[in-house]
Amino acid sequence: MSYPSPGPAGTPQPVASGSAGPPGAPYPQPNELGKHPVPGQRRNQGVLIGVAIAVVFAIAGLLIFGIVARSTGSSGFAWGLGFAIVPVVPVIALYLWLDRYEPEPARYILFALGWGAFIATLVAIFINTEAANLLRESQGGGSRAAVFVAPPVEEFAKGAVILLLALIRRKEFDGIIDGLVYAGMVGVGFAFTENILYIGRIFNEMSEEGGSEAGLRGAFLLFVIRCVISPFAHPLFTSFTAIGIGIAVRHRSTAVRFLAPLVGYLVAVLAHGLWNGGASWAGGGGFITVYLFLMVPIFIAMVVFAVVMRSREGQMIASRLYDYVRFGWLVPQDVPLIATLRGRKALRQNAKRYGVQAETAAKAFQATATELAYLRDKIVRQVIGAEALDTEKKLLDELRARRPSVPFPPLPAFAQAAPQFAAGPGAPGQIPGPPPYGGPGGPQYPGPVGPGGPSGPGVPVGPGGPGGPPAGQPGPQPVAPGGPQGGYPQGGYPGPQPGYPSGQPGAPGGPAGYPPGPGGPQGPPGGYGPYPPSQ
Repeated sequence: MSYPSPGPAGTPQPVASGSAGPPGAPYPQPNELGKHPVPGQRRNQGVLIGVAIAVVFAIAGLLIFGIVARSTGSSGFAWGLGFAIVPVVPVIALYLWLDRYEPEPARYILFALGWGAFIATLVAIFINTEAANLLRESQGGGSRAAVFVAPPVEEFAKGAVILLLALIRRKEFDGIIDGLVYAGMVGVGFAFTENILYIGRIFNEMSEEGGSEAGLRGAFLLFVIRCVISPFAHPLFTSFTAIGIGIAVRHRSTAVRFLAPLVGYLVAVLAHGLWNGGASWAGGGGFITVYLFLMVPIFIAMVVFAVVMRSREGQMIASRLYDYVRFGWLVPQDVPLIATLRGRKALRQNAKRYGVQAETAAKAFQATATELAYLRDKIVRQVIGAEALDTEKKLLDELRARRPSVPFPPLPAFAQAAPQFAAGPGAPGQIPGPPPYGGPGGPQYPGPVGPGGPSGPGVPVGPGGPGGPPAGQPGPQPVAPGGPQGGYPQGGYPGPQPGYPSGQPGAPGGPAGYPPGPGGPQGPPGGYGPYPPSQ
């Protein structure tokens, strides 16, 4: 994803009433983000594509809703729509909560939702109905069609959009978490339309037999089964296909790239078939057995898997960003503010004190650094072309340009979360390089901690503490423009050293205007810090 480039460098200041600095001085403002760099022609092309997709979805929506309304009747359609919309918002919210490091663009989220609600359901209802007719079962489908036809058809229709997005967004589709999010969206959309059909149909049938009150009781019972007990059924099945696609995009092996989505799709079909078989053949008791002893454990395992994968996503981001720490483009204390959810929240909350523009700058800094980490991971895994080096340099330039606009929280907040590196000239615990980034006169960071306690100079921990002000003395206070650290609050993080990462395989050496990073031994890429990634 791309973000606006920043304007002229500036220093954010706290939003406060009263004096804004020395008398007569202009009130300092954080730099403003510039306009989107995409040319107007490409922007217009994107608008036209969006309009075309919206028209196709609208036509498909009218067709599928017309088919559903004809099957349920107007009253059944209204009750089905009312019941079906209940689980949509909380399920979508849970999937968006999972996607917090690099949220997928809203247009692709809406595309997946629309595909599931209109395109996939239209394909499925047509093929399922034709298969039921060929098998001489009921018009709405029978047990054989539900078990042997519906699962492969529906999982193919839903999984196709995940594969399509992975191909269209191959540079931004980062792996399993992205796949799970899109699986959740297409599954929610598909379940929404299907619930309207099933709940509306049962309402219509039971109303004809026993009146509207009986129809409402039947609709409510089906609502509890489909929307309360099992709202994650369709997202869960499609998640297996998504996992296969997510594995494929992170591997170089042609066999893995072909087999992983296929195996994921087959597992999705199997799980869907077992679910439909329990509902169609096993009766009420059998369905409960299938639900409790098969679907619930699978759902719990999928939740645990998703949470673990999100945790590993943070570890990967940290590991890849520590590559750039070694070259001086980031300081170690920056990484937890990008790679941990707690750190990301701390940076944004601190920036919020300085105004909306400072908060926007902090979010953009995190987004750029996260995108850089994902790109670095693809480079290390060699699953992206040589053009990635140009993109890497652009992101590094953008990250360096954004940094002066970001007010970082006080240093002690996350200093202990950063790993230690072998220091260059200077005392232990200093970041190597010239002042103000390291060496004599540079800021002090905590040294390695061993069994005997801290070694080397540490950061202030409070009045009277090691490295802190004497007891009874005030701690660090905000400074005026032109003071220490260029106007940031005293104790905030310093800026990184300039320099393009050198010494990495395939990295361009010494482009004009980019002096090399700090010297020293070059270790294997991707394994720095406490989070060695799996290759």
